[in-house]
Amino acid sequence: MIRTPATRVALIVVAGLATGILTQIGQGALPGDWSQLANAITPWLLVAFLLGSVMPDSRWAAGAGVAALLLALIGYYGMVQLRYGYGGGTGSLIFWGLGAVVGGPIYGIGGHWWRGPIHRRRAIALGLLAAVAIAEGAYNVLVVDHVTVGVAFIVFGLLVPLALGRSRNDRLGAYVAMVPVLLVGGTLGYLAFTWLSTFTSGV
Repeated sequence: MIRTPATRVALIVVAGLATGILTQIGQGALPGDWSQLANAITPWLLVAFLLGSVMPDSRWAAGAGVAALLLALIGYYGMVQLRYGYGGGTGSLIFWGLGAVVGGPIYGIGGHWWRGPIHRRRAIALGLLAAVAIAEGAYNVLVVDHVTVGVAFIVFGLLVPLALGRSRNDRLGAYVAMVPVLLVGGTLGYLAFTWLSTFTSGV
């Protein structure tokens, strides 16, 4: 846990801006379909999750998540402006901004729960992280035909409970929690994603 507020704020700012900058660079640097790794929500939510894990309470964790992802947007579009001389489109800003405002606090708190003492919360947090990676992997495989990247996301999601769970109960609980998140959250998330994509493409 990071104890001083100034250090927490500095970490949030650096992590958020770096996430956006590296995302923008990665889209051009990664070969072929692997550029999708830098055009995905899972890595950004992972940043919110990890930041939340070093915050002292849920309010700090939620704030860290949303602030970091909004700063990632600034870093990303700042690099676009520097490298190409134009800013982001309104639709894209709305789409990713909503992702930051909704996903940032959820996964920030998830990270805080993961580091906490309550087994059920740890399992839910790991289930959330695993589910978003698997859902994004399925989207890449089934919808946009980026099979290799999609499989990589799915494998990552399946490994999350094994790698980050503290105990067998944590790991089993995470896999159990992952199922309803995928069924309900995945369905609602996909519908929301489709609607937002359609809405923001016309803005």
